[in-house]
Amino acid sequence: MTDWPIAALGPRDRQAVAEAIGLTEAALGHGTLTVERALECLHDRSLLLLAAYAGKPGVMVGAAAARVLDDGGYRDLVAPMPRGLLPAAPPSADGRRVGQLNTLSVAAPMRGRGLGGAFASRLTAWLREQCTEAYALAWLHDRPGRSDGLLKAHGWRPVAVLDEYWLGATTAGDRSCPVCGRPCHCSGLLLRMPGRLL
Repeated sequence: MTDWPIAALGPRDRQAVAEAIGLTEAALGHGTLTVERALECLHDRSLLLLAAYAGKPGVMVGAAAARVLDDGGYRDLVAPMPRGLLPAAPPSADGRRVGQLNTLSVAAPMRGRGLGGAFASRLTAWLREQCTEAYALAWLHDRPGRSDGLLKAHGWRPVAVLDEYWLGATTAGDRSCPVCGRPCHCSGLLLRMPGRLL
């Protein structure tokens, strides 16, 4: 038994969803996911949003999310990438179910205790059940808590380093980076879950 039980949040858990998004934004920057969009995706089961708690009463100490991308979500994923890296056709064009491991966020005092690994394991298993292919973007920064090593340990394989991947989203959109602010000049590592999913 761990000292940080993990719960899958549902569409009726508005307060916990807002808290999970707040925790994620503190680590990864503003604009990763809105509460309303998260609740919609939880309702249609295209999102798995996990929260970990410690102590009594339980205090949220981590949050993680993965989702099945609709055509718009897939376009957002591939738009900043070099042409040809991933197929340009949306998933609906050929019946693919494309998943994305979106976020892994663990409060600083809880890092190094296995919580990130527990999140990665559950999200990876869910994506394998839901999708025909799945991707993750690891934020390459010089701060503790990078996810690329953790994802590789859970079977994700590097595809390409994407220089300034979030530049467009943090210039024209409402996203921000906790390191750069706006615009973001950080690179991302695109990883793929290999093998046949589903």
